[in-house]
Amino acid sequence: MTITFRINYHTVWGQQIAVMGSIPELGGWEITKAVRLQHLGDGEWELPFTLQKNPVQFSYKYVLVNDNNEELDRDWGANRTVVLAKKEKNILLKDTWRSKHHEENAFYTSAFEKAIFKPDLFKVKNKAVAGKKLVQFQLHDPRVVAGQQICLLGNIPELGDWDLRKPILLGNENYPLWSTAISLNSEKDIEYKYGIYSVKEKKVQWLEKGGNRIFPKHFFAAQNDRIVVTDEYFNHPNGHWKGAGVATPVFSLRSQESFGVGEFSDIKKLVDWSKMVGLKMVQILPINDTIATKTWVDSYPYAAISVFALHPLFLRVEELDGFDEIIDQKKYKNEKKELNDLAVVDYEKSLSLKLEYAKLIFNKIKDEFLEKPEFKAFFSENEHWLKPYALFSFYRDKYKTPDFNQWGKDGKYSLEKLKKETSQTAKNFTEIAFYYFLQFHLDRQLKSAAEYARKNGLVLKGDIPIGIYRYSVDAWTEPHLYNMDGQSGAPPDPFSDIGQNWGFPTYNWEEMAKDGFQWWQNRLRQLSRYFDAFRIDHILGFFRIWQIPLDQVEGTFGFFNAAIPIHLNEFKEKGISFNYDRYCKPYITVEILNGKFGEEALYVVEHFLTKNNTGTYFFKEEFNTQRKVENYFNKKENAGKAHLKDRLFKLLSNVLFFEVPGSGGKEFHPRIDFPKLSSFEALNGDQQHRLNELYLDYFYHRQDEFWKEQALKKLPAIKDATNMLICGEDLGMVPGCVPGVMKDLGILTLEIQRMSKNPKTEFLQEADIPYLSVCSPSTHDMSPIRLWWEEMEVDQRQRFYWHEIHQIGQPPVFCEPYVVERILAQQLKWDSLWTVFAIQDIFALDGKLRRENPAEERINIPAITQHYWQYRMHISLEELMHAEALNNQFYKLIAESGKG
Repeated sequence: MTITFRINYHTVWGQQIAVMGSIPELGGWEITKAVRLQHLGDGEWELPFTLQKNPVQFSYKYVLVNDNNEELDRDWGANRTVVLAKKEKNILLKDTWRSKHHEENAFYTSAFEKAIFKPDLFKVKNKAVAGKKLVQFQLHDPRVVAGQQICLLGNIPELGDWDLRKPILLGNENYPLWSTAISLNSEKDIEYKYGIYSVKEKKVQWLEKGGNRIFPKHFFAAQNDRIVVTDEYFNHPNGHWKGAGVATPVFSLRSQESFGVGEFSDIKKLVDWSKMVGLKMVQILPINDTIATKTWVDSYPYAAISVFALHPLFLRVEELDGFDEIIDQKKYKNEKKELNDLAVVDYEKSLSLKLEYAKLIFNKIKDEFLEKPEFKAFFSENEHWLKPYALFSFYRDKYKTPDFNQWGKDGKYSLEKLKKETSQTAKNFTEIAFYYFLQFHLDRQLKSAAEYARKNGLVLKGDIPIGIYRYSVDAWTEPHLYNMDGQSGAPPDPFSDIGQNWGFPTYNWEEMAKDGFQWWQNRLRQLSRYFDAFRIDHILGFFRIWQIPLDQVEGTFGFFNAAIPIHLNEFKEKGISFNYDRYCKPYITVEILNGKFGEEALYVVEHFLTKNNTGTYFFKEEFNTQRKVENYFNKKENAGKAHLKDRLFKLLSNVLFFEVPGSGGKEFHPRIDFPKLSSFEALNGDQQHRLNELYLDYFYHRQDEFWKEQALKKLPAIKDATNMLICGEDLGMVPGCVPGVMKDLGILTLEIQRMSKNPKTEFLQEADIPYLSVCSPSTHDMSPIRLWWEEMEVDQRQRFYWHEIHQIGQPPVFCEPYVVERILAQQLKWDSLWTVFAIQDIFALDGKLRRENPAEERINIPAITQHYWQYRMHISLEELMHAEALNNQFYKLIAESGKG
């Protein structure tokens, strides 16, 4: 059999198109053995070659290579597959290159294929006719909804002669590939277009816009039994597809059925409301188990004790088998009413009561439950994480701490210990199996909500934290995958001048790479049980993470890991006389002390500092880190002076450079924002200029290619683990390489109106928004629109009012509903793939419905390390369904924008 590959691609000097595939003749997927095509001119490449043994089918992919057989680019998407018939001797494969930058690539994800588009299944019969060529027309296009079918029309009788009453219908058994085979001959070039056919109305709704596609007549001259024409990208006349969504934590949902806190089953009601007003996405925060201390501190959803286990807080106890018979209904209803009447989430009481009731039920039905086929199937599929999680939870309860370093002999994890302790004959098996019970039902309830969203055409979007909790199952079982001697966070930004310290260990990427990032792949596959899209929290962490030493508290003491440090020789090359004590230790003078501490300066000197021979001061060893200072003021006897702590922290951070541990005093990281420090201001102008050059080079130039390489080692392998739509939270100090990498990988950016990424603009501008993005006026880490409006300076509020939403006169002091409407309408009309609103910002449209105090709608304040995450909708989802004024107004905004 002879196969001829044919594709059009315009290369430059030194580039060639090659094909590799699953059969030996195509190199068995080895890039060095890829077979090169011959260039025929004008971008046309061709390769005829003979198969030694005819396979039933094979897969292949085109690649762009240089003269050294190095891959420069590859045809985007899934591998191409061709099925061969026994009697065929010659096949021509006429393909179209698929660019990784095409804007419709996002549609080839489960978000669109499983939730939004979901066309009906169509089968077509193909029949070869003697004396004619069998031409198989194929088109990849996921953008077809139920009741629609791809059709084909062209300029010859076999293709309907452009008669809209005679379309050729294509089948989609291999969706998103649409295909039909037609027996034909032609003495002229075939011109054709694909169209959308309405099955119900039995007519062509529209043909693709733009010029006709061309199939040259000379292809009929060759001796081919079959010609396979694979086209790409239906040119939709409606332009870009765009959608809108709502974002809210699950715990914030309120319904008549929930128990003081939002539950997985409440997502169904949110889907109902979202569908009614024209939304296409429901976005939530992380939903993994965070139970560490069993106090409200665990309400922080980004500190999971397991990246696989779901949080029992979201369990609907009433849906458990045996609830009606086992649970005291009167007591339960009274507690339910008490908790549901609260304005906010009572994390501790809701959780403890749910666990109590679940335990009562489990103890009654455990024998029957453990023998259920459904449970056994779940257990078999999830055993790899479920057993370690259950054992960890048992030990956490036994020792009353998640810190496995305090568990004595049980603190060391081993497979032998796991097998012994989780055996059904083990003494504590019942306590351990309770966690199997919880996870089985949580999984079932969330999967049910996810499937409900898909059936209703909505995307359920999850959230994956960048870090892991220091005292988690993951750290306990696989500590070699993490740098436990550091803590991750974020550098200072406009919302926090001290940065953020999340406390999580950073990743040991070199160790993770050894098995192809299997831990990450398993994590994403678990998420895909429930979600068709997800947000990567702090995607910048895949390029570099902000790492803070364990002995420091604030983000100002951090540095980027990985990063190319400044070598001691560079100081000499810049004409800088390096002075370790001056540059790497806090710069403290009498003037600085008086300015920071006033009348208490003498007390600070006597208790915390020592004077050196240069007239400046340095910290005593027992106070020379922020952690030491914090521990000092945590003691009851020192609490009276605790107001000095933050100022002492700032004094400690008045340094210009941090020495790289283990470098022998030869490598350094500059302290973030050091040009703003009094230590820098005390230098003469020439020193400032030379040091500032090093600073700018470090943060804005030298790292870019290095960070790009770091991201491209990790993100592709992780991305390929699932077919979910990926959105990256790329806010903050964004390296120049980030937009290009995200574009190459098809990862959507996050665009926030108040955080312009363009240094030339105060607010986000429409011209700077890529189509492949998620646009929003706020996130859970920010003030909702109304609170932000009140927090703005008067001048900034005026500029926004006049120049951004184009109003006249003086802006109102409080964010009136018409202002909110202008903001939401503006963002809906922007050309982003998605516009997502926090549910509080939607409530803000209705002056009668919304909360009186906007400060009560704040979900998180990043500057507060231990913030209570307890925001809850002030009306129920049932009431929201009947809020006609709000719903009609919001529906109209979405419909008019084209994102409905």
